[in-house]
Amino acid sequence: MTTAEIPQSGEPAESHVAPTAGTGWRKSRRRTRETLLPYGLLAPILAFEALFVIYPIGRGIVMAFESNHFGVTTWTGLDNFNQMRGDPIFWASIQTTFKFTFTMVVVWLLLGLSVALLLNWSFQGRGIVRALLAIPWAVPEIPVILTFTIMLDPNFGIINRFASLIPGVHHQIQWLSSSNLAFIAIVMMVAWKGFPFYALVLLSSLQSISDDLYEAARVDGAGTIRCFWSITLPALVPTLALLAILAFIFSFQQFSLIYLTTGGGPGTDTTTLAVLIYNQAFQFFNYNYASAIAVIALLIALCGTMLYVVFERRVIRRRYLDTPNAAL
Repeated sequence: MTTAEIPQSGEPAESHVAPTAGTGWRKSRRRTRETLLPYGLLAPILAFEALFVIYPIGRGIVMAFESNHFGVTTWTGLDNFNQMRGDPIFWASIQTTFKFTFTMVVVWLLLGLSVALLLNWSFQGRGIVRALLAIPWAVPEIPVILTFTIMLDPNFGIINRFASLIPGVHHQIQWLSSSNLAFIAIVMMVAWKGFPFYALVLLSSLQSISDDLYEAARVDGAGTIRCFWSITLPALVPTLALLAILAFIFSFQQFSLIYLTTGGGPGTDTTTLAVLIYNQAFQFFNYNYASAIAVIALLIALCGTMLYVVFERRVIRRRYLDTPNAAL
């Protein structure tokens, strides 16, 4: 072997071979695939949202400023919104919507908190009770409507049988035909259907509270009520605020349980904005006026949600999260 054929170092000759252009191109291609992968996974969801959420909302907003007569669409500006000013059914539905929404927020939070506190105790069969708690929330709405309609029947409903045990109350109570009782019946049905969600969320928050706080409070002589007001409730305030936002949204957009039970009646006593929008669009075929009402409902929902968000961020975090040992 000649001197020119002897390697100049102890390393193999292959280590001195420079990487080829094909290797760098494959690495670049792999990095490109890894960069585009998240966007590819999001593309179907974004396409679905754009087609079935964003476009209908945008189209509905445009229709609110139009009018259609005999197939001819014309731009009418604020005429549909001006029509609301003299529409007593619209203002009655606004009042009913707010009354129903705030009633459901209070009922859901109080009922969920009460059930969560009960299930937070240690007792035999607690796991089974927790599993059974989710049944009302998991049951579809149609069986719930049929069940409550039978229970509220004035002739053989079981609720009337229990009500007849109250002195001065007869058993043939017209729950769905009376103005005030129809609203109460709707509240009972919607509350039963939705309270397990709030109870389970609050129960998980209760279990995240350290037992050391309660032990220290008991050493200082605090009782059960004092522990609740000084430890439990402050720790649950952020969760309660979030659940209040969800309760506001869920109750504001509630439609099927109301419409399929009372149809918005008797008269218009249980007609919320969601029911009114449906009636205007699919009973009176006034799609443009229904779109205008939907725009108002959207603005109300956004304003209500923003108020809750501002309250949660500025008040709750400043009082309970930014202050050290606030629960003590």
